[in-house]
Parts: sequence; structure tokens; C-alpha cells
Amino acid sequence: MTKTRIVCAVLGVLCLVGAGLMAWLVTPKWVARVPDGRAIDRTYEGTFQTLLDPAALAQGNALAAFKSNVPMKVEQHVKVEKTSGDKALISDSRTTTAAGAKVEQTKWDYAVDRQTLEASAGHPSDWVVIPAQGLTVSWPFGAEKKAYQGWTPETRTTATLAYLREEKKQGLTTYVYQAKAPAAKIVDDQILAALPKSLPLTLFKSLGESGALPAAQAGQLAQILPQLPAEVPLAYAFQDESTFWVDPSTGLVIDVQRTQERIAEIALPTGAAVPLLPVVAATYHDTAASSQQAADDARHGATVIHWLGVYLPLILLIVGLLLLAFVVYLWLRGRPSGGQPATPTGPSQPGRPTDPTTPTTPTGPTTPTMPTGPTTPSTPSGPTGPSAPSAPTTP
Repeated sequence: MTKTRIVCAVLGVLCLVGAGLMAWLVTPKWVARVPDGRAIDRTYEGTFQTLLDPAALAQGNALAAFKSNVPMKVEQHVKVEKTSGDKALISDSRTTTAAGAKVEQTKWDYAVDRQTLEASAGHPSDWVVIPAQGLTVSWPFGAEKKAYQGWTPETRTTATLAYLREEKKQGLTTYVYQAKAPAAKIVDDQILAALPKSLPLTLFKSLGESGALPAAQAGQLAQILPQLPAEVPLAYAFQDESTFWVDPSTGLVIDVQRTQERIAEIALPTGAAVPLLPVVAATYHDTAASSQQAADDARHGATVIHWLGVYLPLILLIVGLLLLAFVVYLWLRGRPSGGQPATPTGPSQPGRPTDPTTPTTPTGPTTPTMPTGPTTPSTPSGPTGPSAPSAPTTP
């Protein structure tokens, strides 16, 4: 019995310790984090309301250089390239096509915390990454109803990701966030590589006269043309307004709706920049298949996290408590019952009380002394004393 109690007690304590470790250490630290080698593919579709064709522009055909309402597609590939402790090197590759023709390809590498997904500086020195800030490729595991800071790679600045509400998306309860990034200068070399750095002054004159510009921009261009050199340097600004539907358990983006613009600006000799017109204006969102895949990924991830972080610890807790309760039961069962006299091992049988109505049978009859003969009187030497009484007969 003692051995059984010891084994059950040890197992019960181990179950309770295991429940705590799974809930508060193993799952948060090693399960709910970005795994090594993880890869996610997403596809977006939408429309280029405005798209600059650099080849047509270089030929001086201003009217043909700006295309409108062109179908667009973006393919994104996010991969965990390396991990080191709680840090991960993640690549974000995107290929953009217009009516099937590739117009842009980018790749950004980030060092992030594997749980919070925040950009991190404490990474191995041989990782070549962008010195980003805030969230880069996704939301953290266990996203909260609060504002985050999101990274904008085109401008290398951050924008506030404001929490709006809860909303169903693909059968999941998602958190909806919105970002509004005001126009800021594009500094990313990959984006700038696809845009002309300067244009001939003659092209700007024809652009203003062709009617390709809205009336307000055409009037502004006419005012600054006398200040411009023969080769006009250009700068570009980027602005964005996006809404994200995020699974709170895994931080995965289930859907996104984005409206973005890249605006050409004329760099004046004074150092000021005059916005001219959007060279890219686009709206796009997840395809239905991509959004469904994101939801499936989120369900799988949430199931793993809940089983290892909630259900398994709960099972271990219940089993541990039952085992310890069984130990207490065995201990109580083995104790002697208090207040009751112990049963004698060899009880003596008391004699029966004598019934007063029943005559007592003597243990042996008393035999009277028979006289051997007549008493011969002795010669008295003195007066005769009384005779001593005989002892009473013992029953």
C-alpha cells in the first residue's frame, strides 16, 4: 500500500508540473513562434488605375506612357531563411505583373523576434537585413486589440496599425486593423530602379500640352517650367491606406485591402519637390483561394497552440489532482479508527453470575467427624472453658 501511494504521489506531482510547463513555458516559448524553414505563399489581385510605362515615356510618347485600368497581380513568398535562438531571418519576396507582364520584383530581408514578429537588432552579425522597425511580415502570436507600428519598406518608415473591430472572415473571428501612411519619399533602391531618375524638359512641355495631366497639375507645371533644367531630376513619394483582417491566435493575415500610390515629384533647384502625378496608383486584395489558404493555415496553427497550450495542460492538471486525491484516500483508509478500543487478541471468558434462585453446589461435601466412641470425661485440672467454635464450612 505504501509503494502504491508513493508512485501515485510522484506521478501526480509530475502531471501538475508538466501542466504548468506546457501552459506557461513550452507552448509560449517554443510552440507559438515562427518555426525554422516555414514558408508562406499569398496571391493578390486588383487593378492599376494608373501605371507608368517607362519604355513609352523614354520614346517621348507621353500619352501612351500612362496606362489606365490594367489588371494587376502580386505573388508574395515569405520564408524563414534562418533562426538563431529567439531570432529569425525572414525574406519577403514579391513579383508584380500587369496584364501578365512583369513590372516589378522585390525582396526584403528582416531580422525579427520569433514570437512578437517585431523587427529586432539583436541578430547574428552575418545576417544582411534591413534595419527595420515594428511589424514587418505579420502580426504577433496572440495579437491584441491595440495599435501596432508597421514597417513600410518603400519609404523605410513606420505607420500606425490601428485596431478597429472584430469581424468574421473565412469563418474565423478576426481582428481588423487599418494603416494610413501619408506621402513620404521613396528611398528603397529596388523600387527606384524601375522608375526614371530624370526626364528631358521637352517631355514635360509635351506632357503639359497633351492633356495627360489634370488641370491643376498642368497649371502648376506651366508655372515651374522656366525654373527647370534641360534634364529634370525626379523624386518619388509613396502613400498607402490598407485594411488587414488578422487571426489573433497565429497573427496570420487572412485578407488585406490596399490602396497605394507612387507619386512623381519634380525636384526644384531650391531643394523643394513639387508633386506632379501618380506614376502608380493601384488597389488590390487577397484572391479567394489565397484567403482560404490563410484561414486553413490559421486553423491548423491555432489547433496546435490550443492543444499544447490549453487542452493538454488541462488534462495533465485533472490527472494530477485525481492521483493526489487517490493518495489521500489510501492514506486515510490505512489509519486506525479513532476512539474505539482495540479488540483483545485473547479475551478471557468471565464466569457466569450465580443465579440466586439456584442452590449452590458445594465443590466438595463436608464430611462430619464421626465420634469414635463415647467421650470419656477427663479429670479436670481446673474449671472447664468454653469450647472454640469450628471454622465455617466453605461452599
